[in-house]
Amino acid sequence: MNDYLPRVTAAINREILVGIDPRQGTLQAAMHYALAIPGKRLRPLLFMALLDAYHQDAEKFIGLASALEIIHTYSLIHDDLPVMDNDDVRRGLPTVHKKFDEAIALLAGDTLLTFAFEKIAVAPLAGEKIAAIMTIITRCIGKDGMAQGQALDLEFHGDAHSIETIHRLKTAELIKGSLLAAAQVADLNDSQQALLARAGMALGMGFQLADDVLDITGDEKMVGKKLHKDKANQSPNAVLYLGLPAVKAKIDHYYRETLNLIGALKIDFPPFLILLENMLFRSQ
Repeated sequence: MNDYLPRVTAAINREILVGIDPRQGTLQAAMHYALAIPGKRLRPLLFMALLDAYHQDAEKFIGLASALEIIHTYSLIHDDLPVMDNDDVRRGLPTVHKKFDEAIALLAGDTLLTFAFEKIAVAPLAGEKIAAIMTIITRCIGKDGMAQGQALDLEFHGDAHSIETIHRLKTAELIKGSLLAAAQVADLNDSQQALLARAGMALGMGFQLADDVLDITGDEKMVGKKLHKDKANQSPNAVLYLGLPAVKAKIDHYYRETLNLIGALKIDFPPFLILLENMLFRSQ
């Protein structure tokens, strides 16, 4: 159990690059570059650990898990563009538009998104399960999820009441979706899925608040991106509007809520529980 998370992370790191050849031109080189940059791989880890918690053959679905990270990576490429968050560094290395150019970065993000759904489409599942997972993920990342959250982020002008909505859409929805995709594979019933959806939402909200704290108090070298820019950019960072003590209290609340819901599901898989804690109480 002690090496579970590093071992599964290594497997995800290998899988996300399968099918992408950087020798085949600039587009695939940019896609490969974005995916090869070391990351936490939290969304596929949640997916894999939940499958193992329910005694499924998680390794069989590593391709589907990798699709979740590929989707996340596409969103980071686009978020970093000058017309969005305008970041030069991601995970300690130049962002894709700095390493290549803005046009290639845009295309790389677009192509990673379609590539992710190629991977979901060939998962070893019945057709109705694949369709259900595609429905879950597209809802989490589209007009009612991540894309809308980013749009609201760009339109943010200091309305503290909108921060929770932005966090839910931009971050929590895909974290919830990663758990619900695993629920489809594990064939959980409706009541179990409802509890899991609530747990994923609480976890995602706490995770984004932890990210807000890091931007204010973190170490750039450890985090791997530029920090202390939310105030200058008038970004919806909860710490700037609620204060650090209040945000830390909210993180504690979301952590307890997540554990209570996971407990109601009778999930007692140590790596999964450790992952939940690491997501909400972290230094990078």
